[in-house]
This record gives sequence, C-alpha cells and structure tokens, in this order.
Amino acid sequence: MHEPTRPETRARSLLVAAPVTLTALLGVAIAQRLDRLDSALVFVGIPCLLALVLGLLPTKRSWGSIFQFITVVLLLASALLQEGALCVLMAAPLVYGVAALAWFAARSSKDGERLHALALVPLLLLMSEGIAPDWRIAPEASARAERTVGASCALFERALDRGPRISSDDRGTLLSWARYPTPISVTGTGVHAGDEWVWTMPGGDIHAGVVSEAVGLLRFEVTGDNSGVTRWVTLRSATLAWSQQSQGCRAVVTIDYQRHLDPALWFGPITAVFMNAGADALLASLD
Repeated sequence: MHEPTRPETRARSLLVAAPVTLTALLGVAIAQRLDRLDSALVFVGIPCLLALVLGLLPTKRSWGSIFQFITVVLLLASALLQEGALCVLMAAPLVYGVAALAWFAARSSKDGERLHALALVPLLLLMSEGIAPDWRIAPEASARAERTVGASCALFERALDRGPRISSDDRGTLLSWARYPTPISVTGTGVHAGDEWVWTMPGGDIHAGVVSEAVGLLRFEVTGDNSGVTRWVTLRSATLAWSQQSQGCRAVVTIDYQRHLDPALWFGPITAVFMNAGADALLASLD
C-alpha cells in the first residue's frame, strides 16, 4: 500500500483542521450573536467539542497537534472579539484543560476504554453554566479591603471630602502588571447624600453617588457605568467604614458586584482577586 509522504500528511491535516477551526469560530460568532460570550459555552463547550471531534477522527493525531489547533482558534477568536492579552491569559488554562480532558476521553473511547468517557460528564455540566440566565453559580459577590489610612480619622475625613487622588503607586503589583482597568482620574467631591464621584476609566466613566451617611460610614450606589469594566463585572454599590484604632484610622471598603464570566469554578476566584486588588487601590487613593 502507498504510504503517505510528509506533504500528503500535511495536506490531509490541513483538510481536517480548516473546517474544524472554521466550525469553532462559527460557534463563537453564534454565541456572540446570542449574547452568550460570557457563558461556559464559549470557554468550555467550544474547546471541548473541538477536541472531541479531532480525537474521534480516524487519525493518529497527537495532543501536540490538538494543542496547536486550540491555540489557533483561541487567537483567532480573540482577534474576532477584540479581546486583550489579559483576557486570553485568563481563559487559556481553562480552555487547554477542558480540551485535553475531552481529547483524552475521545481517544480512550476509540481504544475501547469506555469508562474514561465518564470524564465528559463534569465537562457537560460546566458547559451549561451561563447558557440560561438563571443557571449561574454565585454571580453576586463582594470585594473587600482593609488598611490603616492615617494617624487620625479627622485627617482621613478631610481626605474623603476632597475625593480620591489617583496615583500609579496605588495600584499595587497585580494591577500595575496586568493593567486591568483601573481609574485614571476622579472628579467630584463631598461626603453627603446626593454628592457624586466620577471615576474616569479606560474607555468610559463610572458614576457613583453617596446615598447615605453616618458617623464613620458612607454608602454609595453605582448610577452609571460605560467603562471597560462592564466586560467582566457589573458594579452595584460600595460601603466605606472607618474608625479610630490604637494604630491609627482603620478603614474598610466593601464593593458589591455581579460577575459576568462563567464557569464560576474558574472565573469566580480570578475575578475576586482582581476586585479585591481594586478595592485596596481605592483605599490607597484616600490615604
């Protein structure tokens, strides 16, 4: 029998890869059309389906070639959706992980080891999260930060009255490295009900109004947000409390938000890390 030469093998691989890759990109486009880009359908379903199809094909394709296919689809989808490098880095380990599990299950099934196909069960459960608005795990969450903001709460209250002062030094290591959308500047002053602060962010502004005040306590409601932050979270409200302690004025900020990206198992902890860093940066800007 005729053994395929290297060029023939490459040609066959291209004939397989091209339609599979285009199908995956079509799935991304459909998810975008249905406004389900944040769901696990994109981050779990598409790479899982891609790896399954390639794993079930009658070829001796290795995980290395599957890795290449996934990388191409990931980069093309990111370009199509105009996502930044940070988003790609956040999603890549999840995408490669579910693809590897699906490919392993597919290859094992071909070899007669049906039991390994049970690995697809948790993938199917993960895939469904976020497809329906009511099928989400703990999308509402809170970020929290606490620090000593000065020797005297009287000085801190004066700093509050003039509003935050944004500095690159306040971002901390994570936000400085990752460039996750953080405030460029802040306008507005005041600590009384009805006062409004406006955070200028990359691509837009976040408007937050003071809705209640008490001794050592302020409550804010987010009244408008057209910034890039809305891609990841919807900011709800915030509470700022402070009290005089022996080591100085101790302040605590809590920010309530809704996470957009699913599955929660992966994006929940990642979002929490960035939001907690943002809360700490807010306190630093008031120090």
